[in-house]
Amino acid sequence: MVRIQLFQALLIISCSYGFIWGGKPERYATSIMLIGFFLTIAVAAPVSERFSHVEVRILLVDTAMLVSFFYLTLNADRFWTLWLCAMQSIQVLTHLPIIIIPELLPQAYGAVAAIWAYPMLIVLALGTYRHQQRLRQYGVDRSWSDFSALQK
Repeated sequence: MVRIQLFQALLIISCSYGFIWGGKPERYATSIMLIGFFLTIAVAAPVSERFSHVEVRILLVDTAMLVSFFYLTLNADRFWTLWLCAMQSIQVLTHLPIIIIPELLPQAYGAVAAIWAYPMLIVLALGTYRHQQRLRQYGVDRSWSDFSALQK
């Protein structure tokens, strides 16, 4: 239970910080993370069955988050978005072992499937901090790359 409370506290702090003090890419990432969090809770199997088989609905949420982070990475003028995309890729790949090894312990599957969320929240907070540093240093911090469709 402590790890759940720790994660929720980190989620609230990182996402609040990103949403309030971040630029548009940080706000997009915050939105993706919060929507992903709530969708994962909504689609998760009952506790008695959780992670005893492939969590297809959680895999779909993770894949949608990966596509969203990939789109953000292609458009944002930020380096840290690449890290989020890479970590989310690993998150999606963590669903593969249960397909290959069906007798995998549910606790191991659940732990591996959840572990990457922690560093992703830390990366969001660090990205927001760097955004604030650039604003203080240069007075402006460009959000989108030159070829981005999100420049408006």
